[in-house]
Amino acid sequence: MLWGVALHCSVCHLERCEEPTRGNALNTVQRYMILVTGGTGFVGSRIVARLASEGAKVRVLARSRADVPGADLVQGDVRDLSAVVQAARGCDAIIHLVGIIREMGDATFRRAHVDGTRTVIQACHEAGVSRLLHMSALGARPGARSKYHRTKWEAEELVRGSGLAATIFRPSVIFGPRSGFITEIRKLLHQGPVILIVGSGMSLLQPVWIDDVASCFLSALSKPGTSGQSYELGGPEALGFEQLVDLVAEADGVTKPKIHLPPRLIGPAAAVLGRIWSRFPITSDQLAMLLEDSVCDITAMVQTFGIEPASLRDHLVD
Repeated sequence: MLWGVALHCSVCHLERCEEPTRGNALNTVQRYMILVTGGTGFVGSRIVARLASEGAKVRVLARSRADVPGADLVQGDVRDLSAVVQAARGCDAIIHLVGIIREMGDATFRRAHVDGTRTVIQACHEAGVSRLLHMSALGARPGARSKYHRTKWEAEELVRGSGLAATIFRPSVIFGPRSGFITEIRKLLHQGPVILIVGSGMSLLQPVWIDDVASCFLSALSKPGTSGQSYELGGPEALGFEQLVDLVAEADGVTKPKIHLPPRLIGPAAAVLGRIWSRFPITSDQLAMLLEDSVCDITAMVQTFGIEPASLRDHLVD
């Protein structure tokens, strides 16, 4: 991507669990069966690995067959109610992570974010699962410029009105080893003779380490007080996009001239090619999101989950 953003137990049993000490590994999930949707993705695979390492029984719902270490795979689409109900039966909680960052063909934001979430909620009720952890996104709101954020907000509204013991997480851009935010920045740096920056490059981002995101999800499983709450997740520092590009370039030893592209020049191409050509580096939605800040107050994240957020600067070598 040109813009470099990779933009996831029954309640009565959970409430009897003691909450883990701040900063310690979660040790109360051993007796839980957790269904993870989107468990083969960037964030999902990390959460599945963490759950398995803590001794939880994990199921992953995926559209195609995949090797998911530490989990049982149930093949099916998140919009197929019968498949989700089958996967959810006997589970204590569902972690719903399914999301897309760009539309291609019939893979639309509405189908992935809204229809998929509606199906998961219905499956919770039919399978008797009361606990739901839902991945949204920082910036989700009604009237947002991007369909991504608008549909993420609609999904949040469905979760809030579901009657379930639900917790919503709203991360800024997520980075991690071999994938996510830093990897996309590196692709940007190594393509062509110049570094292309859309707009001023001053939009602020607050990159959050993938393990910190995973820790919040795992910790919430044994914290009944997180039900009915939404948490914004971010790293310890807000940085401008061009500043982030410079940091990664310095770490990689890349020295190239930078060119700023006015959004009005790339906008028309993004609107057409970004939808039909998967290799086109940016879509209209991504352009809209790139031009706005993605920052938050992480006080609740730190205090609730005992997280000391990792800095992007500490992981530039990953």
